[in-house]
Amino acid sequence: MTRDRVVEAALELIDRDGLAALSMRRLGAELGVEGMALYTHVRDKDDLLDAVAVRILDELELDFDRTRPWQERIRRTALAWAGLQARHPRAFPLVYRPGTATDAPREVAEEMFDALRTAGFSRRETALAYQTIVNLLDGALLSRGATTDADLQRAWREMADRNDPDAFPRYAEVAPEAATLTWAETLDTALDLLLAGLER
Repeated sequence: MTRDRVVEAALELIDRDGLAALSMRRLGAELGVEGMALYTHVRDKDDLLDAVAVRILDELELDFDRTRPWQERIRRTALAWAGLQARHPRAFPLVYRPGTATDAPREVAEEMFDALRTAGFSRRETALAYQTIVNLLDGALLSRGATTDADLQRAWREMADRNDPDAFPRYAEVAPEAATLTWAETLDTALDLLLAGLER
């Protein structure tokens, strides 16, 4: 038993059953020990959750290449962040815990700041553009949760089936198309629109 093993098991449990399912007793049972034995490796549940957040952020696939166009740098960084949510939809909210012992969030910010400043944005414009990107991206990622493409497509189909086409004819036209969309397609489109707006 090591701290890394405890953290990994906690992440596996959260990924499988959700954050609310994590307790020291249950995690101990998963590892074949009493819950109290875990306190040899973590101070308390908060320490464990911080460690899980750092473990997730360690997966951040950052490939900073400052020779690329600024738009591509922003897109690649946003997609790397979104990749964490895709791999750990139930545990992803933990990456927003304040004070986690990792530089990953600052590395993401630094890359975006540099891309925007290199493109000629002023300091204030850079702050505003960054905050806009982050607010929209994080809002989308957190609201997505563990919802899959199949879940959303099924919901659109069900809503389309219940729709009265005489009362809502445009809804009747568009809902079947919405039922074919994927999360990746929607995210790409959102980034296209946001980057085009920033470019203008």
